[in-house]
Amino acid sequence: MIFRKKNVTFHTKSFKIAIAFGAVAAILQPLSGDLSAKGAAQRQPAKLAAMEAHFHTEPYSKLLIGGIPDTVNKKVNYGIELPGLLSFLVHDDFKTPVNGLDKIPQKDQPNVPVTHYAFQLMVAIGMFLLAIGLLYFFALWKKREWLNKNWFLKLFIAATPLGFIAVEAGWTVTEVGRQPWIIQGVMRTSEAVTPMPGIHYSFYLFTLIYFTLSLAVVFLLSRQIKMVPELYDHN
Repeated sequence: MIFRKKNVTFHTKSFKIAIAFGAVAAILQPLSGDLSAKGAAQRQPAKLAAMEAHFHTEPYSKLLIGGIPDTVNKKVNYGIELPGLLSFLVHDDFKTPVNGLDKIPQKDQPNVPVTHYAFQLMVAIGMFLLAIGLLYFFALWKKREWLNKNWFLKLFIAATPLGFIAVEAGWTVTEVGRQPWIIQGVMRTSEAVTPMPGIHYSFYLFTLIYFTLSLAVVFLLSRQIKMVPELYDHN
């Protein structure tokens, strides 16, 4: 709405509140992610190996950016490899090996491509949000004229859905990466499945409920935005 020059006063105040929390959270998120990855390395080494498409245990374990996992030949094509950086992120030194998929029996490995792609998407979005969070604070400090530039506003418009996409990608990493276990090393997912006749009707019901709630939210937000000029923005 700021970009469209509609009710700028109200939406500028709203944006300042949202970005104050959003930018700080985006900057802190990589620290949380680092702790989560260290925890996965200790408790779910197969998940971490799948996240990084890390096929071979070796000193100076490589951090991988992008790439297409080749599970047949146990390699990654077209990725950018940063030697030793995965070892550093997991063990705080560049040499200690990080367990690869070669240490995990084939039957206990998750789906590597899905886990890897979801993880790379999550990290890429996280880095982008971190960058524009830092950019916002830099603009507040040194370049306040940027705050009203179209290119600056477009960055945050583009960022609007990315947090939701990153969350879904993260859940994909969590749920696909833990397979085939529902309790790590204790119970497999196949052993935990309980047949329940008619459960698909519950699924349909919940889908209908959430769809209805979505329509209600869209309607209420649309109405609220249309009421802004009358109730809030008198400039």
